[in-house]
Amino acid sequence: MKEMKHWISAAILCCGIGMTSCVDDKMDNPSTPEPAKPSAVDPGKWWLDESYMDKSVKPGDNFYMYSIGTWWKNTTLPAGKDNASRFDVSGQPTFGQKAMKLTDANYDKYLSHLKWAEDGSDAAKAAKKAYDDKLTLSGMDKAKTKEEILKAFGKMGALGVNTCLRLEPFSLHGKICLYVDYAGYELFMEKTGGSDDIADLPSLQERIRKNPEILAHLVPLGGKSSTRAIPDEYKIIKLILEGMGFNNEDVYILEDYAKLMDETDRFKQEIKMFKDDFSMLKSDMELYEDPADFKKMLLKYHRGDYGLISKATMEEFNKENAENSKLPTRAASEKSEYDEVLSLDAVANTMTNRYLPYLRSKLVADQMVPKGLKQEYTKYCYEMKAVFAQRIKDNAWLSEGSKKNALEKLDAMIFNVCYPEKWITEGLPDFSKSQSLVEDIYILRKARIDLLKAIVGKKSAENDNSFAAMIMSNTAHLGIDNAFYEPSFNSMNILPYYTMPPFYDATQSLVINYQNFDTLCHEMTHGFDDKGSKFDKNGDYKPEGIWASPADKAEFDRRADLLVKCYEGYDVLPDEMPGVKAVGKGTLGENIADLGGEEIAWQGFLNRLKADGYTGDQLKLMKQRYFLSIAEEFRSKYNKDWVNYAAFGIGREAGPDPHSMDKERVNGVVANMDGWYEAFDIKDGALYRKPADRIKIW
Repeated sequence: MKEMKHWISAAILCCGIGMTSCVDDKMDNPSTPEPAKPSAVDPGKWWLDESYMDKSVKPGDNFYMYSIGTWWKNTTLPAGKDNASRFDVSGQPTFGQKAMKLTDANYDKYLSHLKWAEDGSDAAKAAKKAYDDKLTLSGMDKAKTKEEILKAFGKMGALGVNTCLRLEPFSLHGKICLYVDYAGYELFMEKTGGSDDIADLPSLQERIRKNPEILAHLVPLGGKSSTRAIPDEYKIIKLILEGMGFNNEDVYILEDYAKLMDETDRFKQEIKMFKDDFSMLKSDMELYEDPADFKKMLLKYHRGDYGLISKATMEEFNKENAENSKLPTRAASEKSEYDEVLSLDAVANTMTNRYLPYLRSKLVADQMVPKGLKQEYTKYCYEMKAVFAQRIKDNAWLSEGSKKNALEKLDAMIFNVCYPEKWITEGLPDFSKSQSLVEDIYILRKARIDLLKAIVGKKSAENDNSFAAMIMSNTAHLGIDNAFYEPSFNSMNILPYYTMPPFYDATQSLVINYQNFDTLCHEMTHGFDDKGSKFDKNGDYKPEGIWASPADKAEFDRRADLLVKCYEGYDVLPDEMPGVKAVGKGTLGENIADLGGEEIAWQGFLNRLKADGYTGDQLKLMKQRYFLSIAEEFRSKYNKDWVNYAAFGIGREAGPDPHSMDKERVNGVVANMDGWYEAFDIKDGALYRKPADRIKIW
């Protein structure tokens, strides 16, 4: 490459000298043309290994294999694995693995308590006192009526005692609200980070992404639904939440489940369990005529924390629970998930997954993200946002009304980058005065409730509040390898992982940086894909979506259907699975975001090349490298078992992956980008599409 650059410079210089000599000989032409300016040169490091390429493959036939085919051939999958990304074969710890090892003095205090205290120890005594104090501080010991008991039960929850409710923040009408679900006692069976069926319900955000219509079925506890009054069993929830200190006008519950579409049988079963459990609470309230008996029934949730006091209470609790569950007697050699219902692993997993994300996210922000990176990367976010806005204005198929709606939504989109600008101190637990695990758990639960109180009722557009809400639901834990669009918040969320090497690095090639901006552009585009387009600028679901006319929606659907057919024309693994085609419909949303995101990032890159003064062979080189960087982003190796698992959902509990396989994520995008054809002079090949057939959506 260096030799080619020298040749180009010499050619330019010689051309300039020759032109000057000729002009000097012609006295009738007194003006001397300016010598051609040398092209700008990439100031950063180009680190892609071009030995990975397989130039025996024509780029127009299979650009993915042209770009990384030799690496694919020479890479052996690790034992027992059906796929391996470029990171899996690097041997280096992942960002997430590094994040999980972070600690500080406060967090160390919590970790030091993650053990069973010996009976009679100072830790056990402190734990027992904390356990007993909750009855007095909540007023439960003096509560007489059932209403007083339920409010005191809620007050216990505000003090850190487990209740039967799962509370989750979400956005509605531009305000952060609270969704309430049934959870049961949450520390029982979390052996591997999972939980029992109730506690393992999908988050509301997951449900909304899958089925936007779900927002139309949320009703406030403080009012009425569109068709009827709130069911009586939910009045119990009102009293509990009142005791916790929440305004019922900001709390929503999901009803009319039978009207929801596209839900799995498992989800329907869980919803039935949810309704049955709340109905059971109502029945219990009516069944126990004596309030004292009703109080005893509710205090079983408090009793669950008793087992955490010491090793002896844990053994007592597990024995009691096994007897109540009427488990069959087993030989000592037989193991079952019920043998140790309450375990340290269960407690640690629950705390890590549910109560520690906000604190651990702050550790990531403080210890892993370089100072100034948030501001630096955010500038590029707004640069890409401006590019997207211009593309919407220039869109040839949208009416002016739909353009207006799309531009307003893009303008209102929240950009959550790296970490919140301000941390909400109420949500950061302080373990300095704690002596035991029980106290830590109360501190963590209370911090979550206090954080909810701090953000519920606030505007969703306030970045720190929306960021906190998503970190709490664990979709935006700063230690995970993720970026995502949240439709009900109308927010684009880029976590630290994607703002650091190898994705973004100020010292690396300009090409690699701009191509990796496709991630943030991808997430922006999700606001306008087949599901995201059903939400307005406030994140509210609208049956008509952002479309100002049925004709615009019909044209969007027509283009989306063309993209489905495009992907369904690709063979996933021609050698191992001859004739098996890629999934088009189930991956539509991600394919729209892949194509739109890459087009936006590409246009931003072209703008930068023009501004910097790239010309001639250097311009051509930069353009080619951009598309090679796309293949590098998705460089991976996989076999037919992985295709069956990921693409077709065989043996995958969550069903098929909504993303295309990596080969199609590259080939399906470049085949529809005019810039790729120009960069590689593509005139024919298996991927070739006539200009009129190239799909343009955003």
